[in-house]
Amino acid sequence: MKQLVTIKGTKSGIILVLDPNAPFVMLLDEMALRFKEASSFLGKNKMGLMVRGRALTEDEESKIVDVISKNSDLTIVCILQEDSPLEERFIKSLNNDDEPVSAPAPVESPQVESDAYIEEDSNDAVIYSGNLRSGQDISCKKSVVVLGDVKPGANVTSYGNIFILGELRGNAFAGANGDRDAIVMALDLNPLQVRIADAIAISPDADNGPKLRIKRKKARSSAENEPEVAYIENGHIVKTLYGSPFLRQFYKI
Repeated sequence: MKQLVTIKGTKSGIILVLDPNAPFVMLLDEMALRFKEASSFLGKNKMGLMVRGRALTEDEESKIVDVISKNSDLTIVCILQEDSPLEERFIKSLNNDDEPVSAPAPVESPQVESDAYIEEDSNDAVIYSGNLRSGQDISCKKSVVVLGDVKPGANVTSYGNIFILGELRGNAFAGANGDRDAIVMALDLNPLQVRIADAIAISPDADNGPKLRIKRKKARSSAENEPEVAYIENGHIVKTLYGSPFLRQFYKI
């Protein structure tokens, strides 16, 4: 008999392969059984979920997340589907080492700090509390708010905007689906690399590549205490202070 649901555990997340022709209710029942069986291998982790085999509505996605949470100790932080522009990046992070969960090997944790948590905000954003350290990644369709620092070697990717309420020293990729109006804001914005849609810039201290341009029309004594923002201007990524002048210019308010 053909398997309706296949779960593959990886170092970076879960790949869920669904039969494209089976009734969705039947898939949910099979899913509950599979995740209950694999619960001890999966452990208590926060992970991304890749769905293959069929397109899902938002209601179906919610039901899948609910089934996973009820039948395992996993927390699903975001869902990507087969045709998502983030799929290639997600797949590369797996290093071709995904194996069926039934194999006798535990799924490794994405190394989220024990006191950190992710919750969905009512304003359509993902909120992450805690510092992101080297090797830790967040990838999501929604805008992302990080309540902490993003250290060198950490990565944040979003279809929308990225707000770091701390230091940004790692990599940030906003507008990952091609939105050139996306922004990256941080209380201290000194990334190793920042990308917005198809534009890219690296730290001014780096040796090679397009540098992050600094744009400040007027120096102010309090400037060092103000948040900063990176955005696209005339095809280049520039950095300036995030305040009323920027908001009036960028959003025409």
